[in-house]
Amino acid sequence: MIIVKIGLSIFILLWATLAIWLIINYNKLFGPNPDDPAESPGARSFGVAHIIAVWIGAMALAIYFLCK
Repeated sequence: MIIVKIGLSIFILLWATLAIWLIINYNKLFGPNPDDPAESPGARSFGVAHIIAVWIGAMALAIYFLCK
């Protein structure tokens, strides 16, 4: 059981590091695409919302199982 908790702790640290990297590179990753000027802001915001939902869900599951 301790190995699972250590693994989950490492996952949470790596997952938080990924979130920080995404925040730092937000404009480069989620900004307007110069190759596709017809891309709508709604399409970009949907992509960002999906990434945030997946990130929060994985973090919530990891914390749930870590504290269980």
